[in-house]
Amino acid sequence: MIGLWLDNDAGGGALLRDLAAMGCAVRSVEGVTRTGEVDLLVVDARRMGRLDRLPRVGRPPMIAVFGEDRAEAGIAAVRAGVSDYLTDRLSASEVASRIFDWERRVCRQTVQRLSPATEKVFQLAERVAGTDVSVLVMGESGSGKEVMARMIHDHSKRRGGPFVGVNCAAIPENMLEAVLFGHEKGAFTGANESRPGKFEIADGGTLLLDEITEMATALQAKLLRVLQEREVERVGARAPRAVDVRVIATSNRDVREALADGVLREDLYYRLSVFPLRMPPLRDRLEEIPGLIRHFLHRHVQLGSGGTLRDVSAEVLELFSRYPWPGNVRELENVIQRALVLCDGDVIDARHVDLGVAQTEQGTGELSRRMLLAEGETIMAALRARGGRRAQAAQALGISERTLRYKIRRLKDMGVEVI
Repeated sequence: MIGLWLDNDAGGGALLRDLAAMGCAVRSVEGVTRTGEVDLLVVDARRMGRLDRLPRVGRPPMIAVFGEDRAEAGIAAVRAGVSDYLTDRLSASEVASRIFDWERRVCRQTVQRLSPATEKVFQLAERVAGTDVSVLVMGESGSGKEVMARMIHDHSKRRGGPFVGVNCAAIPENMLEAVLFGHEKGAFTGANESRPGKFEIADGGTLLLDEITEMATALQAKLLRVLQEREVERVGARAPRAVDVRVIATSNRDVREALADGVLREDLYYRLSVFPLRMPPLRDRLEEIPGLIRHFLHRHVQLGSGGTLRDVSAEVLELFSRYPWPGNVRELENVIQRALVLCDGDVIDARHVDLGVAQTEQGTGELSRRMLLAEGETIMAALRARGGRRAQAAQALGISERTLRYKIRRLKDMGVEVI
């Protein structure tokens, strides 16, 4: 969390809104805060008197904004021990740029050791960030696809612009078009006012389309036109609007399977995957776990979960190194967060760690497997009866096509051959 100690009369309120729109997790604070309340403090030095008189003990890192280009400003910044300072006007894009630079430094220092697979992806991402081409980030759920998309944005020339994310799987199909492209007043029932879509909100920045294969194919055709023409047409509008947006899409599906199943248009795939990247699963980069643990301990202690815990036992590290992490980095973060709640000492040990159903070979995990296999027999029968036509099978089963695709993927992950 980033804290802003600014005077609203000097533009602090507007800066807070602008930084939030750019994807920064920010809140207003009343003064110098202690470590744990915020991760980084942005201070308008013109509104707070002499910077070198501020207490340093227990204070978070600081970025000072002086609003003047003088040597004295740099000297004052050094005396105060700030992490960075600006001698320019209070610009949201420049402040956001310095925040993102600080976050990248902290991330590198925290994780420290990257696996060769992850390091290769990071290097490719840094190279493509300097261009303006579309990127498709693939990988299992929880492997860090959104983090990679954010990194590309932060390294790009658009980093001063907004970073806007849309989860295509979480929004009902009949609402996604209006969410993406906006709508005019009266365009449909309940449209009491005109609203911009995510493309307009992301103008000048980056739009993340998370789980693109969950978007209806009819809407994919409209998305393709937006990417080609660089303009959007609101629902109910008479004329298009020009937009300047870089699109990064993600998918946790096998893209070849998605193309074969007809859930991803081939022309859209080639438009999005100008530069494809694949995030490796956590089980293939186990050497990163100690650094990730430190990162999550720091993050959730800062958020108030579990006091001042700072370490895990060697037994826990050994346990984590043998676990397959089906939920990837997201599962690791959840495990650490639960452990912080359960542990009342200084060190997390095996008693505080719950790896869920996958930790045991019997019990609820095996029961879930048997239930899914039994359900798979019903799914296979419905597919065979309808010649493999999934839309008709889903209708017969009383579930959506999206749900059916999810269940089929789970069956395939278990080694079941699905027609």
